[in-house]
Amino acid sequence: MRLRKRRPPGLSFEAFGVRLQLSYDDPELKPRVDEILPPGWTPCELDSSATSFVLRHTGPGEYEVTIAGIPALEHGSLDVALTMLDSQMRLVIAANAQDWLFVHAGVVSVEGHALVIPGGSFTGKTTLVQALVHAGATYYSDEYAVLDDAGLVHPYPRALSIRSNDGTAARNRHADLIGRVASDEQAKLAAVLITRYQAGAEWRPRRVSTGRGLLALLANTVPAQDRPSESLRTLGRAVAVATTLEGVRGEAAPVAGALLDEMASLAYLDA
Repeated sequence: MRLRKRRPPGLSFEAFGVRLQLSYDDPELKPRVDEILPPGWTPCELDSSATSFVLRHTGPGEYEVTIAGIPALEHGSLDVALTMLDSQMRLVIAANAQDWLFVHAGVVSVEGHALVIPGGSFTGKTTLVQALVHAGATYYSDEYAVLDDAGLVHPYPRALSIRSNDGTAARNRHADLIGRVASDEQAKLAAVLITRYQAGAEWRPRRVSTGRGLLALLANTVPAQDRPSESLRTLGRAVAVATTLEGVRGEAAPVAGALLDEMASLAYLDA
């Protein structure tokens, strides 16, 4: 009698129109794996278009990760392996979502009006987003601004990745512990904030051109090189009536209060 080969546990799923397959060899890892599934995921049938991600246990406390059959990590800890899977799955979705434009940015909203803070890692956007949510804004994302073809902003509500003071580690904190989290509300882009943290800096932002805001967004748009025309078209629609602010900031809490006052006035003018 021929025995059927046991299929390892895993999941085929879709998020923002992109299909992925995630497999792992230890069923006890399921709770940890479930924590890193991307926002908006739904189960789907496996097909040839799915990018495969595999997590394997290779020894005591050691794991390997392969992506589309290519080794990406060997002999890493479970936390490192899961962090890599988390970031790479989200990046594959951001790069390949055909009906959405993903921009590296923090996002909050005030009365249906979005504030987008473009920037990569280590720019302080998560700290500022956390302060804004704590002050009363609605949390959309600390990683991606997700735009539809009309330039409207949609939530991407993953847990906030908050780094330690030395920047060497991160812990995830659910935004609903500190404030309101958007579910599926779309928002009009009301303001783009170009900023970076500098200890002791006085918050004195200046209004700059719409073009400056568009370029800041474009510089952080994931598929900008592969889909430049589409990226420019969508960003142009998004910033058409948006205000762009630029300035170096100090501590997040007082800046958050000033920004919410600015957003409230923009929402009032648009009413």
